[in-house]
Amino acid sequence: MPKKSSGSEFDFAIPVDGNQVTARKAGDISDLELCVSPQKVSAKIALRHMAKAINLALKLDYIETELDGIYHASRVKDGTVHIKHADYFGLGDGLMASFGKAAKSFSLTLKGPDPASPEGKKWIKEHGGGAIGGILNLVGRKLNLLQEFEDKVPIYVEQLLDRLEAKKVVTDWNRDEWEISTTTIGLDVILEPAEDTP
Repeated sequence: MPKKSSGSEFDFAIPVDGNQVTARKAGDISDLELCVSPQKVSAKIALRHMAKAINLALKLDYIETELDGIYHASRVKDGTVHIKHADYFGLGDGLMASFGKAAKSFSLTLKGPDPASPEGKKWIKEHGGGAIGGILNLVGRKLNLLQEFEDKVPIYVEQLLDRLEAKKVVTDWNRDEWEISTTTIGLDVILEPAEDTP
């Protein structure tokens, strides 16, 4: 229930049921209406709006998606939006970071099948890990005998942005204006304006 603090012009909320009240819940922030069309606003603004909206969505108490818990944050870098994978978050950029990500990828493979995906994490939690299972799964994925999580990520990102548009967090979302891919090492998602976008 809302209370007014004495001698202050600010309202604050006290949870009566024991649940945490976040700033978004208290303020009901959903209708930001950030334009993410690089054809309607400049590419620079569209990228900034896209990163801001995705950061908002990745908070677990806002919009539940297949990306929750797997991706940590998004940022604008070199004319693209990078959505950072939680397992590789904080390793930075550059040559040494690439070595670090490769080493992290190898160590994750030894934990079990597809450990960087939600399905893999769940399977390892239920059945236990194993280096042999992880290596066999990796070979199967690289030979396209098994579907990789990164193959599904662009669809998950599209669904996320569809939900954000339905919530009026973003406007003018058009899949044809964006290219969505994942990095080879690290599984970061990269969104960039399509080549024919001015």
